Amino acid sequence: MTNLAVAAAMDPTKWQRFLDELGRVLGTRICTQLIGYDQLTKAAPLAYSSGYDPSILQLYETEYADKNPFAANFSKCAIGGAISADELCETKLLKKTDFYADLLRPMEDIYGGGGSMLAFDADRMFLIGGNLRAKDQEKYEQEWLQLCVRLAPVIRQSLEINRTISGLSFEKWAAERHLLGSGTAIFVVDPTMIIHFACSEAQKLLAKGSLVGSVINRRLQFRSEQAHSQFTAFTREHLRDKTNVFKNLRLTDENGKSWICRAMGVRLGDLDDTPFGAFMTKSISAVLLAIKPDESEGTFQEKLQKELGLSRAEASSVLMLSEGQTPAEIADSREVSVYTVRNQVKSALTKSGCRRQSELVRKVEQLRQRVAF
Repeated sequence: MTNLAVAAAMDPTKWQRFLDELGRVLGTRICTQLIGYDQLTKAAPLAYSSGYDPSILQLYETEYADKNPFAANFSKCAIGGAISADELCETKLLKKTDFYADLLRPMEDIYGGGGSMLAFDADRMFLIGGNLRAKDQEKYEQEWLQLCVRLAPVIRQSLEINRTISGLSFEKWAAERHLLGSGTAIFVVDPTMIIHFACSEAQKLLAKGSLVGSVINRRLQFRSEQAHSQFTAFTREHLRDKTNVFKNLRLTDENGKSWICRAMGVRLGDLDDTPFGAFMTKSISAVLLAIKPDESEGTFQEKLQKELGLSRAEASSVLMLSEGQTPAEIADSREVSVYTVRNQVKSALTKSGCRRQSELVRKVEQLRQRVAF
């Protein structure tokens, strides 16, 4: 499923195949949906679904799109967490509605299920969800919700890539409004670091050479040795067939300006049509790299400190941890001991009420979604 979500990152039409497979993966029929909107890219609305009767979908569009009792409580969903259908609308109240009588009951009582909120801010909202038959609810609902949570990070990352790539199609529109295309550099490289695609912003970064450059045989070279080492390790991990891996890096140019770098492994064999066409063959594994000025990190760190009650040093270590760096890498970057970093992370776990680092990273990502990439 993660491979299919990665494929959809490069080609949004692949979300349909993703949902078709998702509806069968637990061994019972689940009606699946990926819905939302993005005002920046004009993806409004985004609506993919699978398993629903076409006549029911048409009735929903014509009569019930603005009367969905579940939608009224979407704001209750924590980013990346699970929420059941009953939490969105109590079953006893749902069964009193025409929405239930006309749409859910005719399809074998599909009032169970739930989903995970992927993004919810002033510009966009995305939700992955599914409806289960009442007879399957007890056996499959918790497993379904756990699956949504497990898939949420890679789906969110794929939607971010959708958003970034849309900057290619909307480049002029975005530049006029200082939004996407004018500030995002997009590269596609193979595991040997050879550049197979670079958009106009990426070409500018290469020419300037303050963050990345191109060496012999058009190989990508990060100016920071640490960043280059981390990225090459990432590409090797991807080459070992871990196609759902992704990583965040933070870069600083010669003027002290901060940049955020997001990398995601892709499997070319899953992509029938991509924006990169003849640049690459399907036999090549690839990594999509998006680099963008980070205008908000100082503000974000302050928000993180306030939200979780962290010290400045603790927030700094937690941020770097959320970007995929190990305690040893954080210690080296901050010029402190690895024991100091571990103590800071341990303190942050206590203050945030988290038991595991993965839970802490999820909280950081949830907050980051509110200030946007």
